Amino acid sequence: MSRSGAEMADGRSLAERLGPSIESTRDQEATALDLVLTCVRSGIMSGLIEPGERLRQEELAEIFATSRIPVREALRALEYEGLVTSEPHRGFTVTALDGDLVDEIYELRILLEGQAVRLAVPLLTDEDLRDIEALYREMQESDDPDRALAARERFYLRLYSVSGRPRLVGLIVRLRQEVARALRWPTLQHGASFHQHFFEAIQDGDAERAVSQLTTHYQRVAVLIRRYLRESEGRTRGTPQERWLPRSESADR
Repeated sequence: MSRSGAEMADGRSLAERLGPSIESTRDQEATALDLVLTCVRSGIMSGLIEPGERLRQEELAEIFATSRIPVREALRALEYEGLVTSEPHRGFTVTALDGDLVDEIYELRILLEGQAVRLAVPLLTDEDLRDIEALYREMQESDDPDRALAARERFYLRLYSVSGRPRLVGLIVRLRQEVARALRWPTLQHGASFHQHFFEAIQDGDAERAVSQLTTHYQRVAVLIRRYLRESEGRTRGTPQERWLPRSESADR
């Protein structure tokens, strides 16, 4: 069952939750569409906007002080990214992950990202390797979880883009976005060992070893998320982050 902004667990309205993001982002975005898309996406990814919450166009138009046209376009873009769904006569709702969906996403990610690795590794130049190493160091050394996550996404995007397959990379980005919400909060401890072994395989030019590392890791992450979702089904207290995050396991996207 979907819920309105006034019914969310932390007691704050949607306007109150999005307010700081809007103020900090307004001068950075050129259009109303960009502003709405950036802030709503960030709210969903960070857990400020919870799974199952209805996103009413008229409410968002009022919050962003714009017409419903850019709001509708932003929501359609988020629907394409898999972050919201729409139903006739009911509007848009933030999507929720379930175990079967998690399994499907990670099965597809193993196939698509594995293919991207196989295509990219033989094509890597010295410049590519320098760029990828710099991003690897940044994501490993950052003390800020959000900065580390951003560097990690740039690391994978830089690597996969070498494949020269923009549609493949676009599909990968969308699938990564669909599970990002479950794994981005600071209370989640990310293991460094996978990235180290994966990066070393890339440096060695060993695509199959890198794909093997990726496959084993993603299978484990899918199990962890599925288990947590099962355990949290009856949970009724806590912040959005507490309801979504495993506390005792180490994983990474």
